[in-house]
Amino acid sequence: MQKLERRRFRLHARASDYRQRLNQAREHLRQAADRFDPSLHVSGGKDSLVLWHLVARDLGLDWPVYHFDNGLLNVPGVTEFVRGRAAAWDAEVYVRTSEAANDERMVREEGHGYNGYWGCYYQLVEQHGWDARILGIRAAESAQRRDRFTGVPPTDSDGQDVAVAPIHHLTTADVWAYIVDNDLPYHDIYDEQGELYDGIDAAENRLVTLYDSEFDSLGAREISQFVYPGATNRLKEIEQSGE
Repeated sequence: MQKLERRRFRLHARASDYRQRLNQAREHLRQAADRFDPSLHVSGGKDSLVLWHLVARDLGLDWPVYHFDNGLLNVPGVTEFVRGRAAAWDAEVYVRTSEAANDERMVREEGHGYNGYWGCYYQLVEQHGWDARILGIRAAESAQRRDRFTGVPPTDSDGQDVAVAPIHHLTTADVWAYIVDNDLPYHDIYDEQGELYDGIDAAENRLVTLYDSEFDSLGAREISQFVYPGATNRLKEIEQSGE
């Protein structure tokens, strides 16, 4: 992160409206703790990092953490980053992956490998009785994510799955201000991409799966080639061999 960016986020963290939004997130988490026996879902990105710190270090909530390793499309180092934070914060973390996520199906059959996310999660639900997912989804990310969660705390439920987004209302600047103000480590892909986009807090600067057509609107495939050429070329070879 550049010095001027860090200084800007430190100033942002002093603003009263930022503090109000942060207190609102804390209240959402307290309400979720009163209503559910949940698991915290962590991708390794900036938003779930902030959510995790609020849960574990700020409020001291002892929620188990679930992380799905996206196999061939996983950003290099992200699972190791999650394990490192779990060790530092003494968190109970469940890292899972699937066979399909780690072979050609993850590249050739859109979405097939992601099915393992749900399969692994529901196995853990049966074992531990979790009744809600706590997610780091924010309204600013997309219209779909903005409209999906309603109520207090922001919740989405289809009758079987309950998802809660306690930091739904935080802005991207809020997230980076929290990271800077609490001196949190973050995955270095944000610095790499920040140089390609318009700054570290550019809307497009998100941790997404490698070479994934779902995120074409963010330029994910092109960015993958710049930041992780070796891994991306391997994915291209798999994709082309199936044509």
